[in-house]
Amino acid sequence: MNMNMKRFGLLVAVPLTLLAGCGEADELKTTATDTEEVAEAEANATEETAAEETDVQESELGTNKIYMKNKAVTITETMGPIQFAIDKVQTSRLTVAEAYSDSFDGQEEVTVVAMNMLVENTVDETMSFHPNQATLVTNTGEQVSSDLWFSDDVGGEFMGKVKKEGNVLFFVKAKPEELTDLKVVIDGPFNENFDKVAEERYEYTINVTK
Repeated sequence: MNMNMKRFGLLVAVPLTLLAGCGEADELKTTATDTEEVAEAEANATEETAAEETDVQESELGTNKIYMKNKAVTITETMGPIQFAIDKVQTSRLTVAEAYSDSFDGQEEVTVVAMNMLVENTVDETMSFHPNQATLVTNTGEQVSSDLWFSDDVGGEFMGKVKKEGNVLFFVKAKPEELTDLKVVIDGPFNENFDKVAEERYEYTINVTK
């Protein structure tokens, strides 16, 4: 119960607002709707989103201040049968509530780096791939692993033609404004026999300056 509450607490404290791409369902709706209605709906949605978004979010976990919001990234990679992409990155500074201090090793503040990842297995064979266990190296000299507990489940077994999308979170000590280039290191996918089906390791550099 406590672990679930912690997870919910951070998701409330860090609503990443990383927008998912248009899915097939959205495209079908657009095709079946008059252009004027689509334009009106999009305008209303934009207004609602602007009203809901805020640069500071409060929750029982603490205060989270967005620094760089939803920056578009164009990383795409074919890893054997796996199609992988990172399409958005966001940074923020979380002031941790005293009650959750132990969850962050006593740190009063941490910087949250969030990346939206998309993964698709294009074959019927089961593949294993773990981008949610990535390593982040910052220009400030930190090397950290992604936080599995607070990240979305975008890794693991892909039993056939499965698609997964979600946010992978990293917590670093450097302030958001100190971050410029971040290197993300991800191990390649493997099959049921634990044989590599692509390169052993992939590295990407992402610019996170405003």
